[in-house]
Amino acid sequence: MNEVLIWSLQQARKQTFALVEDLRDEQMCLQTFAKENHPAWILGHLLLGDIYLLSMLKSSELSADFMELLSKFGPNSNPNSNSKNYGSKDFLVKRLTETNLLRTNAIRKIKNLDKPTPDVTLAQTQPTIGHHLQMLVFHEGHHCGQIAAWRKAQKLSAVKGIFAS
Repeated sequence: MNEVLIWSLQQARKQTFALVEDLRDEQMCLQTFAKENHPAWILGHLLLGDIYLLSMLKSSELSADFMELLSKFGPNSNPNSNSKNYGSKDFLVKRLTETNLLRTNAIRKIKNLDKPTPDVTLAQTQPTIGHHLQMLVFHEGHHCGQIAAWRKAQKLSAVKGIFAS
């Protein structure tokens, strides 16, 4: 089952990258309306999720910049169009590529997907690590949908990504 979850997470990440591949840095923070989740925020938000997963799996400690990332990309943050707040697309893609490799290695080491989720709040809806990993697939897919809708609102071409034949 671990390999199926890894495959699903990797496919979701490939789709995320396909959706931002042709974007220039100056497009990454464009908003159709105030507080819209733009591509830079979404990439940072997914990065935050990767870092938190790695800490829950004891593969790494929360990085020193975790609290800063939480304030910029957490669920209670307010995305804005100031690109200085988010870092470049290349930086975000590089960090997501790195954390994807780390989470893949960490998931391969999991012996029991039925182990309880250590975060009390998450455990209310994702009682085991296996549930949480499956939710991360959904989570990234949800945000891919936001980027796809954002692209449409920005009058950019659609991206087939992993769905191309």
